[in-house]
Amino acid sequence: MKTQGYLLVLIGLFSFGVSGQVLVFQQQEPQINLENWIDMGFRHWKNPQHRKGFFKYDSLYLLSYRDSLGATISATPIFNLWAGTEQGNGGLKYQNSRGLLVTAGHKGFSCYAMIMENQALLPDYQTQFIKSHGEFYPGTNAYNQQNGMVPGGGRTKPFKNNGLDYAFSQGGLKWGLSKQITVFGGNGNLRIGEGLRSLFWSNHNQALLLGTAVNITPHLQYIFTKGRLFDLIRKPKYANVESPYYKKGYSMNALVYSLRNLRVGVVYQTIWEGGDSLRERSLSPWFWSPIAGFDRFAKNRVSLPQWGLVGHYKPISNIVFYGEAFFRGVQKTSMSYQAGVNYASNLKGLFAFNVNLAFVCVGSCFYGDNYSLSFTTNNLPLGSLIGNGTQEILLSTKLTYRRLYLDVLMQYYTSYPSKNVLFRPTYTAEEEVIHSMGEFGFLVNPITQCTLFALCDFRQGSSSLQTLIFSLGIKTAIFPNRHVY
Repeated sequence: MKTQGYLLVLIGLFSFGVSGQVLVFQQQEPQINLENWIDMGFRHWKNPQHRKGFFKYDSLYLLSYRDSLGATISATPIFNLWAGTEQGNGGLKYQNSRGLLVTAGHKGFSCYAMIMENQALLPDYQTQFIKSHGEFYPGTNAYNQQNGMVPGGGRTKPFKNNGLDYAFSQGGLKWGLSKQITVFGGNGNLRIGEGLRSLFWSNHNQALLLGTAVNITPHLQYIFTKGRLFDLIRKPKYANVESPYYKKGYSMNALVYSLRNLRVGVVYQTIWEGGDSLRERSLSPWFWSPIAGFDRFAKNRVSLPQWGLVGHYKPISNIVFYGEAFFRGVQKTSMSYQAGVNYASNLKGLFAFNVNLAFVCVGSCFYGDNYSLSFTTNNLPLGSLIGNGTQEILLSTKLTYRRLYLDVLMQYYTSYPSKNVLFRPTYTAEEEVIHSMGEFGFLVNPITQCTLFALCDFRQGSSSLQTLIFSLGIKTAIFPNRHVY
């Protein structure tokens, strides 16, 4: 009887909504129509009425409730379940990821929380990349690297033979205190700009962040963010059960000007030293200043700043030209830039088409070469996954017809001599890589982006064997593919 009672209470609290708006969290949507420069992934989805049969569930989470004042809370399972084969490599490859996503909102406040549990036996090139960015344990004379780090995921532990077991959680909020001030933050990631990834912050990162956006005028916005980053370097001396990781501070300031179809931002970000590999100490008091430039008073306890311009221009409603140009300090060898174009079709009828093309060039020392002051978190660069000294072309296209879609991603990159961002070389990018992924699928539920899919992944590197993987699965495509390296 107790179990039945709990079920009745649960059904009463989370009844299916059939009208109004439901808050959703989708980081994979194209950014061509976004109003905000920084995207936390929040959307409001208007539920259509008078749908029947299978289609009446199109705009519903598994559990959703909206009260008379307009406040919403929703919960839904999220998952990525697939299995496939890798040519020339016997045995089954698979991923088994399950989790729960909860979103809530009321007027100007939106938040989400999610937790994921994962077991995977990934293709060789992915496993090699993940394990070469693992954590460092102090040894007798040097540090030894163990386990691995999944981009956009968590630190791994061994699972079966060459498999990965990892879990992670994220949470974030966005609160419009007034028309002029918006607070955002949480333990998660940001998405900045229109490209697949940004030079100075890409959404494969997960970090503790808190920021504020201030609308100075209708066209001018000031943004400042503070955060705590971790590099997976264990300290040899500690008092707790487990040795803590190396910590450092992160500060970003931006001044963004928007006018009709033009948006330009000036960005200034720094890394603040929080001790060394032996012990931790508090950040410099200058870290807490909301105004850029005070880092110069911290002297050797702060990195050379990454500074530059980011912006886009929309000549017509369905085309965006975007770009970035950055330095670290005034070092010529750190100069980095990105140029791209995003086209979204406005075809009438049942077809839709989107294409995004970008060229990315990263300077040989743009992310730094000192582990205590490098622009990294979880042993991964903040921007490009491949790191210093790479040139990259990224092409992504998506064609949809009704509920069917074809998603193609192509990558070509070259690597030239660069400075490693950690205190010892652990991952050396290949000199030349050709990489393409094609995914064909059926959209089951739009609000969660639940899809049935078939994927073909081809990768050819200059110093590795050819990789070809075929897989079938089902997933909620809330989070983008971060295995682009």
